[in-house]
Amino acid sequence: MLKRIRTQDVELGMFLHKMEGSWFSHPFWKSRMLLDDGDQLETLKASKVEWVQIDTSRGIDLKPAPPPSRPVAVPDQRERTFGRAGASARRAPAPVSRPFDPLSKERLSTKVEMVNANRLARKSVRAMQKIFDDVRLGKAIKLTKLEPMIEEISCSIQRNPHAFMAVTRLKNSSEYLYLHALTVCTLMISLAQQLRLSPEQVQQAGLAGLLMDVGMGHVPQETWDKNSPLTPEEWEVVKSHTTLAHEFLTLGGEMPEAVLDVCLHHHERLDGSGYPHGLKGDEIGLFARMAAICDTYDAMTSNRIHRHGEDPSRALLMLDEAQTLYDPEIFQAFQQAVGIYPIGSLVRLRSHRLAIVVEQNRDDLTLPVVRPFYSLNDRCFVKAEDIDLSNCFGADQIMTRETPEGWDMAEWPALSAKLLAAAG
Repeated sequence: MLKRIRTQDVELGMFLHKMEGSWFSHPFWKSRMLLDDGDQLETLKASKVEWVQIDTSRGIDLKPAPPPSRPVAVPDQRERTFGRAGASARRAPAPVSRPFDPLSKERLSTKVEMVNANRLARKSVRAMQKIFDDVRLGKAIKLTKLEPMIEEISCSIQRNPHAFMAVTRLKNSSEYLYLHALTVCTLMISLAQQLRLSPEQVQQAGLAGLLMDVGMGHVPQETWDKNSPLTPEEWEVVKSHTTLAHEFLTLGGEMPEAVLDVCLHHHERLDGSGYPHGLKGDEIGLFARMAAICDTYDAMTSNRIHRHGEDPSRALLMLDEAQTLYDPEIFQAFQQAVGIYPIGSLVRLRSHRLAIVVEQNRDDLTLPVVRPFYSLNDRCFVKAEDIDLSNCFGADQIMTRETPEGWDMAEWPALSAKLLAAAG
């Protein structure tokens, strides 16, 4: 007899007849099997499969729910205060946890910093929503409200150069503009630090990344999300966001000139094919050349309503191939900042497993820390474990970059978020 039950109610000895949901959610290559192994049961319950069908003629049935237990009388709390045990309990100090300092620069692992980065990203998204709303209403942007956000993001990057970037890469369509601004801000700060710019320049680079697309607030949402080629008229509207942002921020009277220049010229290209002025080579300022790379990279790797984002490693290859568009020296520094295999990249290992890159190796960008999650030999998910390729003595290595589309991973954004947040 077939019976549909929740995955969390499955027990050893049951015969698994069918797993519901998409193929990629299934933790096993076989869907019909007798569950007689504790590891298999743990793997199934940790998967995204919520419901299964069991065959009670070939395995055990679901046990009936036990009757409700009688409430147990609890002694009066005051009785516990008499005697030596009570006195000791009164004297024992309550554990005190030290509050997290958002301006701390102490180095942290990606796993630990991602907790802080998630909190900071949520707060920053709300702040960016307010900024875009103010721009639509013609309200001036106050630097005093932006500087603390820039400082907190900069401190997060110094604690771990990749955690905040990994968090903001996991965009959803409704928050794309705000998270795009935060990601470009993060990339600009990381790149400025890689270029050994002064602290003031690092702050201005982050501010430029944060504000350069505020003019997009005046572009109709249906144009921004259009799932077909833009008409010439629509394209002109989109291109106007550079001049709109520059004009609006100039009126405020307190934006640094370098920030204003980025807002106006971050779509210029070295060969003169960009807009709005068709500048070439050294006619384009340093920050604008940096922003061109950071902005394009994030746009390429982001998921949108009408397309999946490129794998980060492939995006780097595509940028490298477009040598006439971007400053080659700045691109080399950018690649050093994000890594040859950026966090979130999908790779295939020599051990015939798929893995996600979770940490960079500063001494050798070709040997990051990876988290295998799927066995190609057994066609099933495997328990996540971190492998430091710089410290495994050649026992495993990256063979190729992979793309989620190549493995029909429609759920990759959600899966990658889960994998990045998993315990290492």
